[in-house]
Amino acid sequence: MRDDPGMTMIGRTREFGDVLAAVRDPRTDVVLVTGEAGVGKTRLLDAVSTALPAVRAWGTRGLAHVPLAALAHLLDPATTSLAKMVAQVLDAVPAGAVLAVDDLDGCDEVSLAVAVRVARDAGRTLVGTVRTVDGRVPPAVAELAASPSTVLLPVAAFDRASTEELVDALLDGPVDAGVVDDVWRRTGGNALFVTQLLDGARRSGALHRSAVGWHAAGPLPVPTGLRSLLPTRLEGLPDDAVAAARFLAATGRATDGEVELAGHHAGTERLVAHGIAVWAGETARFVHPLFAEVLWDGLSPARRRAVLREHLAVARTLAPHDHVRCTVLSLDAGEAVEPERLLAAARVAAAGGATDIAERLARACLGAIPGAALVLAVTLWETGRADEAVTVLRDALDRTPPGPDSALLAVTLHKVVLWGRYDLPAAREVLRQQSARYPAGAPVGALFAVAEADALAYAGFPDEALAIAAVIGDGARLPLPVRAMLATSRSNALAHIGRTGEAVAVVEELLDRVTGAGPEADAGTRDKLLVYASHALREHGRLDDAARAAERAYEGARADGVVFERAWAAVCVGAARLQAGHLDDAARWARRSLVTAAAAGMTDCTRVSLSVLAVSYGCRGLAPDPAWVAHLRSPEAGLGFLRHTVPIALGWAAYAEGRHAEARDALRQGQAQAARERAVAAESWILHERLRMHDGAGVLARLTALAVDSPIGVARLSLATGLDRASSEILLEAAAAFRAAGSPLYAAEAAAMAARCASGRVAAAARRRAAEFAHEVGDPATPPLAGAPTPTDPLTARERLVAELAAGGANNAEIAARLVLSVRTVENHLSRAYAKLGITSRSELSI
Repeated sequence: MRDDPGMTMIGRTREFGDVLAAVRDPRTDVVLVTGEAGVGKTRLLDAVSTALPAVRAWGTRGLAHVPLAALAHLLDPATTSLAKMVAQVLDAVPAGAVLAVDDLDGCDEVSLAVAVRVARDAGRTLVGTVRTVDGRVPPAVAELAASPSTVLLPVAAFDRASTEELVDALLDGPVDAGVVDDVWRRTGGNALFVTQLLDGARRSGALHRSAVGWHAAGPLPVPTGLRSLLPTRLEGLPDDAVAAARFLAATGRATDGEVELAGHHAGTERLVAHGIAVWAGETARFVHPLFAEVLWDGLSPARRRAVLREHLAVARTLAPHDHVRCTVLSLDAGEAVEPERLLAAARVAAAGGATDIAERLARACLGAIPGAALVLAVTLWETGRADEAVTVLRDALDRTPPGPDSALLAVTLHKVVLWGRYDLPAAREVLRQQSARYPAGAPVGALFAVAEADALAYAGFPDEALAIAAVIGDGARLPLPVRAMLATSRSNALAHIGRTGEAVAVVEELLDRVTGAGPEADAGTRDKLLVYASHALREHGRLDDAARAAERAYEGARADGVVFERAWAAVCVGAARLQAGHLDDAARWARRSLVTAAAAGMTDCTRVSLSVLAVSYGCRGLAPDPAWVAHLRSPEAGLGFLRHTVPIALGWAAYAEGRHAEARDALRQGQAQAARERAVAAESWILHERLRMHDGAGVLARLTALAVDSPIGVARLSLATGLDRASSEILLEAAAAFRAAGSPLYAAEAAAMAARCASGRVAAAARRRAAEFAHEVGDPATPPLAGAPTPTDPLTARERLVAELAAGGANNAEIAARLVLSVRTVENHLSRAYAKLGITSRSELSI
């Protein structure tokens, strides 16, 4: 695992600045960096000691009885006078320097007194780390902490975002969000515990690194050192403390009321007194979050059931009654639970996003009651196990006679095969076989019609999908998941053909209804609708709103453990940030999506993630990973309606490597395919990319014909018009429109183009605006921002393309097949290129 000085500052930039500011304040003699064990106080002190002139010292609790043990390395061993000792330490810590003492509260009394005496001397400051328990400063430094010349700077455990940053750094990421969540939940954000857990997981093989990042290959084991630490601490404690520890171990924490009702208050207080547990407000928890796992793993099944019965008795007396919790506790405690009660709790858990609990409860009543298979299959699919979901659904369909339950199972199977396995023919076959089980005019026809519309929208047949949706209507009487499928299918189809405003309205209308339903609303449906809303909003040109919607979906799906929606939400954030011009941010989100999607076998999501990565790299002039490009070119890259992102990615990959003609050809081919498939929004985007690569031939006419009525479409048309007329005024209007849509990058590019069409003050003002907009997104050197227009090329466009392909290693036959030319024509193009470039052979080509 990586361990370098740069990691010290992860998540601690503010604290680092606070320490430096306090040291530089002439009123401060002492700075105490406080916090619980393992939160990173020592790393912070290391960073401070590197940034400032500092002399280091270390308190050692095992040597606290030895006078001057902490400062012995700064003293002459023969010195016995305290005054001389102080003088020697003053000499060792020059004026203007810092005495940095780790574990100040663990110093012997003499070392502590000398250190404080040094700090009181003008021009010197004592910076020490102090271990606190539940926020309380230990008695050894309490008086020092209360001094008016002492500044206390607490260091808390990492929040979830900082934990992710630390995990990525330790593993040289990226890391699947599910791993990060598991680490954060089990370590409480304690940096030391995070390091220990990851190190143990790597050693055991529980963490696996694929070509795209880290993901869990199994449960992350508790580190060996921690397994021996807790039993040692519990040795010799009274029985009531051990019983209280077991009670806490069942859930990891308990409220004061729960502890009191269970009769474990005195035992819990003993745990707190011995540093095993702490009170955090009105909740008792272990000092180390993993202590609960260690203790629970060591209990026999009978002992566990007894402890769980204690929790169940308490839970049944609490108000409001938690139906799901009581059901889980009943099941775990060995009580018989009616299938109806299990399914009801499973549905509540699934709607609330508790996917692990929903799966357990649904499995417990699978086969005993209709509906369990549906809850289980959806949960499996959402957590990245589409193949298992398909098996559950097929088995359930074999046992379920035709009717509403069977039809809902069939529609769900169709959806999982389509969106989980990305197998359109197999999904259609599911629908054909299941429809054949019902007579014409059966009341379940609307369900199958929704599934058919979803398949058509996915496959890129928007008009056919919309025609079916129009017959169905708003689907108000359909189950909520099916209504969501209908809304998202319509939204996808509308966005596909450029009616992006309607696409946004369709999904936002149902989203408002679901959100308005309150906490009981299906959290998974809400997150799913947010993802589709993000896609439509981005296509429409509301880029900031698109990013926010996808971020909400990502947070919801991450908290719920929903792999499928999490991966799509992350790539939607990345795509919105990409078009806004925040290229590093786009790449970061795309990598988050990629590591999850690849591990879950999400073919289409993997392709879109790679596309966002390739474009974000290419726009900065960086060549994407060849493996990304190879995957995007492969037949397995997916067949969904989002396939039009691929030519954009391939174009930017070629452009970054200097193969400009090949890049433009990739975009032109992609545009032609989008036009054939009536992918209006995608074609509009590709036309914009052509303008960004200085390829404007026919773009204005095509954008005019598309007539995309959206903020982004209007801005693109203004850009093309301004370039065609060489009008700085129109180009500046385009810049303003792009900025209003949320894209500083596109705005900067339009303003830069305006500057080249103007002179004098107008040009200067346009350049200034371009610089301001570009600075917002990190000053990327995209083609429009890189300087002067492309110089005159001695080669024709076709000669240039053939020469680039030849320089890239393709032989004449391969070039001919790719460009649909004869080999003789390729040879002629190369001969003319050689003559114009003054070379005589293929080996001399340098494109």
